[in-house]
Amino acid sequence: MSEADLSAVKLACDAIEDQGFAVLENVLPAEQAERLVQLVKTAPNQVPGHKGWDAYVALLNHDVAFADLVGHPLTLAIVRHLLGGRAEAAPNAFAWDEHDQIHLMNCDALVAHPGSESGYWHLDPPMGQLNPNRPVPDFPLSVNVMWLLTDYNKKNGATRVLPRSHLKRQVPPPTRDPLEGEVFLTAPAGSVAIVPNTIWHVASPNRTDRNRVAVACCYVPWWINRLTPDCYPITEEVYRRLPEPVQAMTKFQLDWNMDFR
Repeated sequence: MSEADLSAVKLACDAIEDQGFAVLENVLPAEQAERLVQLVKTAPNQVPGHKGWDAYVALLNHDVAFADLVGHPLTLAIVRHLLGGRAEAAPNAFAWDEHDQIHLMNCDALVAHPGSESGYWHLDPPMGQLNPNRPVPDFPLSVNVMWLLTDYNKKNGATRVLPRSHLKRQVPPPTRDPLEGEVFLTAPAGSVAIVPNTIWHVASPNRTDRNRVAVACCYVPWWINRLTPDCYPITEEVYRRLPEPVQAMTKFQLDWNMDFR
């Protein structure tokens, strides 16, 4: 990576350590962001969410163009910093190869249609499913890299986060109401937000007449296989067409079944 990229990685990692999240603006050219929006519109696997929300799942199976997001070197460097293990073995511990240390859990599009309602404050899986009587781990078990393919602003319901809530080590209250100190993740199309699953966050309502579109790439450490039972695996045909770095992060999915019962 260039010196500028290395500097951006360090600044993002420092921000995540301090505030719990980071935003990098204008990582993708606007033209590429718009092409990906058009691809999302034709994705076949649609899962309805809260009122006015849709998720388009298994985007790699739809088009390998999304592999550019999954394997982007800038965001992967940040994810490896957050989730990776040892770089060197020790007498009492071994080290995995760097390319085998990160798994891709899913690559899905999140679309907020005009009039969509707010979500609830939450932590991404598996934090919210943990015993609420025990403290949330002080390190992430998954990291969502949110590629903002359209502008994110307060009017169209940009994601809200509560800075430094990762230090609370607890699940947020089940409310949609504003929390003191919250901020909006506002950025132009082509930007990226890094949201570890230790930070409190919530989707805001879309009060415009246009869709708000993001692609979320969720990464986990090598020792996690499947975060939720309904994660969709890539197909063998798609796997063979993926770039080698993305193959390394997805090969474990080939053993998943599709029985979601």
